[in-house]
Amino acid sequence: MKVAPAALRSAESLPDAAVWAVAGAEDLARRQAMEAIAANYLDPALAEFDHDRMEGESLEAARVLAAWQTVPLASRRRVVTVSRVDEAPAAELQKLAQAISAPCDRGCLILEVRSDESKDVKALLKAADAAGVLVSCAAAKADDARSFLKEAAAREGVRLEPAAAEEMVRRLGSDLWQLESELRKLADYVWPERSIGRQHVEKMIPSPPEDRVFAMIDAVCEGSVSDALGLLRDQFLLAEDERSAAHRTLALLARHFRLLWQARGLRDAGFAFQDASALPPGADRVLLPSPDLQDVLKRQAFLMRKFAAQSRRFSLRRLSGVFEILAETDLALKGHAPSAGSPRADLEMCLTRIAMAARQQAAKRPGAA
Repeated sequence: MKVAPAALRSAESLPDAAVWAVAGAEDLARRQAMEAIAANYLDPALAEFDHDRMEGESLEAARVLAAWQTVPLASRRRVVTVSRVDEAPAAELQKLAQAISAPCDRGCLILEVRSDESKDVKALLKAADAAGVLVSCAAAKADDARSFLKEAAAREGVRLEPAAAEEMVRRLGSDLWQLESELRKLADYVWPERSIGRQHVEKMIPSPPEDRVFAMIDAVCEGSVSDALGLLRDQFLLAEDERSAAHRTLALLARHFRLLWQARGLRDAGFAFQDASALPPGADRVLLPSPDLQDVLKRQAFLMRKFAAQSRRFSLRRLSGVFEILAETDLALKGHAPSAGSPRADLEMCLTRIAMAARQQAAKRPGAA
């Protein structure tokens, strides 16, 4: 039987099972699921006497099974939690998989699995699914992280502004455990105020390395060659592999100009850059499936002003030239076109050419193509 972690929030909805496997990459979801399952069976007054905790690295199937079959002192079932089962010896996993198919009305076995790559772990999960309940704790996606932050903020008694939540996800990713930890720090930081804004996130949570790339892209779009090259050099100083860093930087650069292409197309169609939902007629012919500028602006409204300004600097004709520069740089990095001498030199040449194009466009009269 398979269930999602959300199904464990209500004790009334939990099935009475002797075997539970809690598997997946999301650490916080696994921890909360294991706590909810254990709490469903343990008597709070004597929980420590009816709860055995074991580690997968030193797993002995015989010891686990003996504890599982032990009569509880006061709880509904005796709970046996085995953490990191995927680190257990293969032979012990095989013994456990064979044994848990037998009925047990005394114990509740909770198996935590972080990775199911090995065949023996997969076999154990299959046996657990057949004998009891499999809780899938897959890695959270961005939308999951936003929903989680909203619920976590309510539990902390604070208001998390949408822009602040978006910035937290951008800086921290979708690691729910880390998001929860940082949210608590933010709640303490703003106390006695009860509202967390984007400015608080920017002050308390370090920006990701990609922010240097975005600052570099902004400098390029403003025609500032020296600033752009300085930021590029900083990135390469921190990079372990120059070629990989060059490819990542070029990919982010290309993504930005695909968004800027859409911004310019919307500008030409009459978009005022005020409301991401109020697009002009024919906008669907301008927007790309990925990245979709409208989706980006709805989630990150603070980018509206940036794209409004940058779309004035680049006509569609000028942007076509930028894409040619990006394509030439991509071929040079892959060894299919003449190189400036190194991946870093290729990127420096690319940034310089695009920044010069931005300067030329800005020098023209307003509205000129």
